[in-house]
Amino acid sequence: MKRLTTLLAVVLMAATGLTAQNVAPRGLFKLQRLGYENGRPDLVPEMVQYKLSTDYVPVTLMVRKNTPQDYVYTMRMDEPHPYNCTGDVPVGEDGRGTRIYDGYDDRFTLKWYNNLRPYEGAVFPMNEFITEYYDRKDIEPQMVRSIEMLQLKHEKAAHRFAGSWRLVGNYGLVDGERILNAPGTPLFKVYGENDVAFLFCATHQLSGATVFYRTLQVKSANCIKEGDGNECTITWKDDDTFTLKFDRGDGTIVEELWKRSGLPQPFQQLFGTDVPVYDVKIPSGF
Repeated sequence: MKRLTTLLAVVLMAATGLTAQNVAPRGLFKLQRLGYENGRPDLVPEMVQYKLSTDYVPVTLMVRKNTPQDYVYTMRMDEPHPYNCTGDVPVGEDGRGTRIYDGYDDRFTLKWYNNLRPYEGAVFPMNEFITEYYDRKDIEPQMVRSIEMLQLKHEKAAHRFAGSWRLVGNYGLVDGERILNAPGTPLFKVYGENDVAFLFCATHQLSGATVFYRTLQVKSANCIKEGDGNECTITWKDDDTFTLKFDRGDGTIVEELWKRSGLPQPFQQLFGTDVPVYDVKIPSGF
C-alpha cells in the first residue's frame, strides 16, 4: 500500500511538472540569450528585445533609445494568432513554423527558422533555426510603465488632460488663411500623472508602430513639459478638445489640435481596451 501511495505521488508530481512546463506564455518577457545550431555558442545579444504575448497576438518590442527623459521602442506583430505551446517538434507543412516550448509562468523558449533576414547574419544567421530564450528578469521599468499606460491601467491623474488623445492636425497659414493640416502619420498620446506615452502608427496594423515614453511635468492646467522638450501651452476648447503650442527648437512655433480618443482598433485588441476612437476628417483639397 505504501509503495502504491509513493507511485501515485510520483505520477502526480510528473503530471504537475508536465502541466507547468506547457503554459502558453502571456504577458511581458525579455530576451535573455540566443541559441544556434551546429554547435555555435549561445549569444547574449547587445540589443534589448521584448515579447508582449497576449490572447490577441504576440508582438516584438525592440528598444531603440533609453535615457532618463526618453524611452523609445518599435513594434512588430509576430504571428496572426496567439502563442500556444507546441513543444520542440516540427510545426507547419515544412516543419519550419515557430515553436513555443518550455513554457512556464515566468519564462518560455521560442524557435524560428530564418530565411527572411539576410542582413543580420551575425546575430540571426540565414537558413537555420534560431532559439530565443525569454523570461521576466531585468525588465526595464520604463517598458512596464509604457505598456500600463497603453492599457490605460496607469493611476488616475489629477490634471484635466489625463487619458488618451489623438492628434487631429497642425495649424498653418496659406495665403494668410489659417488652416488645419492632417498629420502625415497618425499620432496618439496617453497622459499619466507624471509621464506620457506617444504612439506613432498606421491605424490598421500593429507592425511598424513606434512608442515614445517620456517624463511629464505639469506646470499648470495650461502649461506642461514633455520629456526634455520646450514647455507646451495648452488652450482648452472643451473637455475633449485642446490646442497645444510649443517652440520646435529653431524659433518655429507649432500649434496642434488634439481630440480625446481611444487608440486604433488593433492596439485596443492588443492592450485590452475599449474606448471610442475619434475619426479624423480633414478635407484633402479644395
